[in-house]
Amino acid sequence: MARVRVRFERVAEAFQGVSWARLGESSGSEHSPESFTDLSDLVNSFIERDGGAFDRDHDKEVVAHEKEQNHAESSDCSDSETKDMLQNLFGCDDDGDRDEIRAATELASKGLIGDRSSPGFKRQLMARLRDRGFDAGLCKSEWEKTGRFPSGNYEYIDVNVSGNRYIIEVLLAREFEIARPTDKYTSLLDVFPQIFVGKVEDLKQVVRQMCKAMKESMKSMGMHVPPWRRSGYMNSKWFGSYKRTTNEVPTGKAQSDEAFAGKRAVGFEALPAISHYCRDDCARKVGLRVGNLVAVLNGNGSMGMNYL
Repeated sequence: MARVRVRFERVAEAFQGVSWARLGESSGSEHSPESFTDLSDLVNSFIERDGGAFDRDHDKEVVAHEKEQNHAESSDCSDSETKDMLQNLFGCDDDGDRDEIRAATELASKGLIGDRSSPGFKRQLMARLRDRGFDAGLCKSEWEKTGRFPSGNYEYIDVNVSGNRYIIEVLLAREFEIARPTDKYTSLLDVFPQIFVGKVEDLKQVVRQMCKAMKESMKSMGMHVPPWRRSGYMNSKWFGSYKRTTNEVPTGKAQSDEAFAGKRAVGFEALPAISHYCRDDCARKVGLRVGNLVAVLNGNGSMGMNYL
């Protein structure tokens, strides 16, 4: 098992490096997963047996360890027990700070326009919470493509109170919507509140339960679980490295195109930016003619091959 541990730590370091490379391109303070446990949970979720997230020759002992972990987590938990567990997570009333943040979020969200899942809405909501005296921030996570898991990014709001970090999500259920859900799965989505406020560990339990229920629902309908609905992808949204900003207005927006062109993958040099806007005089300099372009667009195979 010592060899498994060493291999796992190498994977964790590589995963962390990819996260920092992407996050280094955006503004805000940098934050790593809150503990090694968080990072290991994130990496574990990427080595699902079905996901094929790593090379096929990846250490078989690591895969066996993951299968044992999945088996332990998938205990005989009935649908009613899952629903009760979610209701307890959403309806915990013994946390005064949580109740205060939720009440403030409900007030702050009133009057805001736009898609409630959009970055613009979340930034406005964050700003209003700060106006009310909360240490709120807009957090952005970003990750590279890993195996079958596509690259992506996600933004959410957090609030720090008394040494605790709370995550705020408006319409959290939207992140778990799937095609052709079973009635049982729909009943779980109905439990979700309009506004979720909870500690990181609370949200981790929600994600764990919903990913399991999601997989069961789609399997019963004879459907394949898409990569963006697997636990590895879902966990990347909230539990990986992130950048936190408190700016009310996005910074560097005018340089977004340049920043996009300069993106790089870890271990590879960035390709030079290429402009695809070319006027007639520019076309003449490189020997292109409008007639040739028309011929290519009209499907002239021989002409097209000359430009490949």
